[in-house]
Amino acid sequence: GSVHNSGFHAFHGLFHTMSSPTNVELQEQIDALRSDADQIWILIAGFLVFWMHAGFAMLEAGSVRRKNTINILFKNVGTIAIGGLMYFFVGFSFAYGTQFTQSQFIGAGDFALTESENDNKHNWFFQFAFAATASTILSGAIAGRAKLEAYFIACAFITGFIYPVVSHWVWAPEGWLSAFQEPEDRIGYDTDNKTCGFIDYAGSGVVHLTGGCIGLMGAILVGARTGRFQNPDLFQPHNYALIAIGVLILWFGWYGFNCGSTLAFDGQNASKVAVTTTLSPSAACLTGMTIQYFRTGHWDIVVALNTVLAGLVSITAGCSVVTDWMAIFIGMIGAIVYMCASNLMICAKLDDPVDAVAVHGASGLWGVLAVGIFAQPNDIRNAYPCPEARGNRTGLQFAIQLAGACAIIAWAIITSGILLLGIKFTVGLRVSAEEEDIGLDASEHGAKAYEMPGHTDAKAIKKLESGKLGEKGSAVELKETGSAKGNKNV
Repeated sequence: GSVHNSGFHAFHGLFHTMSSPTNVELQEQIDALRSDADQIWILIAGFLVFWMHAGFAMLEAGSVRRKNTINILFKNVGTIAIGGLMYFFVGFSFAYGTQFTQSQFIGAGDFALTESENDNKHNWFFQFAFAATASTILSGAIAGRAKLEAYFIACAFITGFIYPVVSHWVWAPEGWLSAFQEPEDRIGYDTDNKTCGFIDYAGSGVVHLTGGCIGLMGAILVGARTGRFQNPDLFQPHNYALIAIGVLILWFGWYGFNCGSTLAFDGQNASKVAVTTTLSPSAACLTGMTIQYFRTGHWDIVVALNTVLAGLVSITAGCSVVTDWMAIFIGMIGAIVYMCASNLMICAKLDDPVDAVAVHGASGLWGVLAVGIFAQPNDIRNAYPCPEARGNRTGLQFAIQLAGACAIIAWAIITSGILLLGIKFTVGLRVSAEEEDIGLDASEHGAKAYEMPGHTDAKAIKKLESGKLGEKGSAVELKETGSAKGNKNV
């Protein structure tokens, strides 16, 4: 009884205190609730960004030849595991650490979150999910011929150093491109032109352009898959269902990517971002599929899906600072930019199995520059601490966006080039011709993703892989291997 009474009086006292708080106590309670809401919102958005890795895995698995399916799935899982640890130990420090330096180039401090309290760890999680995304872009660009250990080494350096430096430039308050600098310290600032600095709300440049440039260097240095440009029909995606599922998962996760970049429980900005993040990929998809239809006479599912991604990448920088109508135009142009870049890669004989360079690199560059063309002063003021922002009213914002893009491209290409060349001349970048021929699933994992009944005849398997199975005189092999006609993408 006494315990019950004491508990009742304690509860009554607490209720009385809460029911009639002082102004100071009331403000403390409001601040605590706001802090909790901010943290939960960013965590939920981070969960969506993390879920995007399932989309990347499905997209890449469907795009490669079936004999490399397990390998690309393994790389996607490894990206998260390696990226998580590297970003914990050093990446987050280089991006946002201030304990040892206030440098505009790189952060330092809070290694392994030793300085972070619990009320900052939601930021680590959200930013880790972004860092792993930047590395995943490389895995798609070099799929089907790169050594597993070579990619994992590259992943460690990308998530631990290359990407964090770029994110420090743009998103840390001390970064030389940052819109969160003190006004007089922002790039391009003077008394007549009060700039907002480099605007990249959710990462067209920081994540996608960086990853696309790294992917380009990977495609150049690892070389094309054997026979890719001699027998292109053999290298078509082997599972369109996986690609479609992957893109839809990515689109869903992109709402966490963009809306979560409010970094606060800000319904007004998040709602605006959700709309632009819907309109741009929608317009891009319709633009891409229509252009491709008039070019070929067919409705191309891969182009439709890749232009969705191009539209998403294109709007990511400006999703909070452009009008809804402008998001539609950004997506339409983004689709054209992607298609031109994809064709340019083929003309240059640069092999990119998932079109990662065109989707992320080219569209990411367009997304960064589109801010300078379409950003509205009022929208910038709502999303950034820039009360005097002039957006597209002058050419200054475009010049800043262009300078920032050039810096990101130079950093990503130079650092990844040094990294990948170092790997190439030590552990090696590429598997042997024999390993590539039998497939990375067999050579690196000792397994296969698909069971193909009756594949016991070595000559039949060889003909199946070369696309010759089913030619005149191959009836015996067809009988042994089952109906394999048209099943070339082994």
